Amino acid sequence: MSTTSRSHRSAPGPLVLDTRSISRTPGAMTPIQRVAVAPSTIGVEMIAIPEGAELDLDLMLTFVDEGVLVTGSVSGQAKIECARCLGEFHAEVAVDLTEMYALENKAAAEGAEQDEVRLLDGDLLDLEPALVDAFGLEFPLSPTCTDYGHAECINADTPRPDGVSGETEGRIDPRWAGLAEKFGTTGTDEGRA
Repeated sequence: MSTTSRSHRSAPGPLVLDTRSISRTPGAMTPIQRVAVAPSTIGVEMIAIPEGAELDLDLMLTFVDEGVLVTGSVSGQAKIECARCLGEFHAEVAVDLTEMYALENKAAAEGAEQDEVRLLDGDLLDLEPALVDAFGLEFPLSPTCTDYGHAECINADTPRPDGVSGETEGRIDPRWAGLAEKFGTTGTDEGRA
């Protein structure tokens, strides 16, 4: 009698879902509503859900002939750095998810080679790659404070997007302050010839 298992899967992560609870009848559905921890950073340098942050999963797993269809939404708190003022803040972000996970030895599994569908690992499906793709497409490359509900940039010293602050004469944009110190100009001598 052998004591070794047929497969050597690692311990499932927080975004790995077990599909054994779904009846193997096409159309059978199982809701998943839970909080999971992000196993790694999801996003890019200026906007990302940090590793260890909570993700709210509100999903429906549906068994279809070729595998399991995952639909629903995932939300969490992202750490954002404004591309305009370089101020950091947190905001709630969410994506809608529709992903097909194919069963091995089915016709849909052939699409996995071209990255058209994802494969189930036995009865387990890993949401992390799908979330990385979904949030990566959702996040702007240059996020700003105004993209996430702020009326203006959170760093008050940054000029408005038109480049004119208009609130204080002679105030120097902090991004250019080093040049002003080097060349001894305060920005008030515009128009001199």
